[in-house]
Amino acid sequence: MRDEPLQLLRAVRGLTLLPLTRGEDCCGFGGTFAVKLAQISSAMVDEKAERIEATGATHLVSTDLGCLLNIAGRLARRRARIRALHLAEILTEGTGESAP
Repeated sequence: MRDEPLQLLRAVRGLTLLPLTRGEDCCGFGGTFAVKLAQISSAMVDEKAERIEATGATHLVSTDLGCLLNIAGRLARRRARIRALHLAEILTEGTGESAP
């Protein structure tokens, strides 16, 4: 899946999609990779978190729970005020905030 989640997000009223530079890059959490190559994995998720923060977004939406947990954890350690949500949460509940 590539375009389908974005098509669904575009249909959410009040939601603004922000481009993420190199959004398709891995977050470094796949399988045992994060355990066996922890330093590389940490560097990958740090880079991803930096790019997410640079967007100015208030929410991060993903369809992959492993990636979402990994990135959300790193954002929390960086004290970023970005709420991580699965696509299904956005579709059923919205962002929980009023649109600007």
